Amino acid sequence: MSLVPVVIPFFKEREKLEKCLAAIGDQTHARCETFVRDNTNDNILFTAAVNEGLSKYCYRPDIDYVLVLNQDAYLHRDCIRQLVAFMDAHPDCGIACPLQVAQDGRTVTWGGSLQAFPFGVHRCDDLARYVQPAETYWANGACMMIRTSVVREVGLFDRNMRFICSDSDFSFSARARGWKVFLVPGALVEHSLGTSGREASAEIERVKARDALYFAQKWLSGDLYRQLSFEGSALTRGGVKQEVDNLRRTVKRLQPATRGEPPGPIVFPSWVAAMGPSAPGGS
Repeated sequence: MSLVPVVIPFFKEREKLEKCLAAIGDQTHARCETFVRDNTNDNILFTAAVNEGLSKYCYRPDIDYVLVLNQDAYLHRDCIRQLVAFMDAHPDCGIACPLQVAQDGRTVTWGGSLQAFPFGVHRCDDLARYVQPAETYWANGACMMIRTSVVREVGLFDRNMRFICSDSDFSFSARARGWKVFLVPGALVEHSLGTSGREASAEIERVKARDALYFAQKWLSGDLYRQLSFEGSALTRGGVKQEVDNLRRTVKRLQPATRGEPPGPIVFPSWVAAMGPSAPGGS
C-alpha cells in the first residue's frame, strides 16, 4: 500500500482541523501522512500553503499521489482508497476528485466544475444522478488528488493566484498536456459550500479580485502574453484572429486530398533575423 500525503492549508479553526485529521486517521487506506501548513500567524493563503506540501512530496520517487484537502472537508472512510484505485486503473487521470456532499450526506455541494470565470460554478445535481466516474472541466481545490508526475510535468500551482482560481488554472494546465480530470462518485467527502475561508475582509476581497483578473489575463484576454512577449502592445485581437485564420487555412492546405497523396508545398515563411530591442533585463 503506497503512502498518500494529505496537504492541508490551515487557518485558525482548530476544531475543524481536528475533525479533518480524525477522518484521515480513520481511512481504509491506512498509509496516509498529513502535512498541515499553519497559516494562522503569517497567512500565506491557499496557493502558497499547498505549494509547500507539493514541493515536499511530489518529487519523491516513492509517492504517486498527493491529496490536497481543506480543513473543513471531512473524508468519508473509504475516500482515499477509492481515489487511489481509480487513478491506478486510469493512468491518463492526472487529477481525481471525490463527490462533495453536505453534512446530511445527501445534498451534493460539488459534483463537477462548470464555469471557471470569473468565479467558479459547480454542478450540484441530485445525488442519484452520480453513478459513474466522469470527466470534469477542472478540479475543486477543497479536495483533489493529484498524480505527482503531473506536478513534475506542469509545475506547482501558479502563485500569482494566491487564494482562488489556482485549482482551475492547474487543472487547465494539466489538461492542456493531455491529462484528464475526473469526478469519482464512489469517493465521498463532507464539505458545504460557503464554509471555507469565511473570515471576510477587504484585503481578502482584493486578493480574490486580483486572482480572477490574473486568471483572465492568463487564459482569456491574451494580456499576459502581451506583457511577456516581444510583440507587446502591437499584438491586437484583430491581428491574432487574422493569423489564426491563416494558420487554419495552411493546415487545411497541407492535408492530403486523398489517401496516399503527398501534401501541398510548405507555405510557412523562412526564418528571418531582425534587429530589435534587447531581451528583458538586458542593457
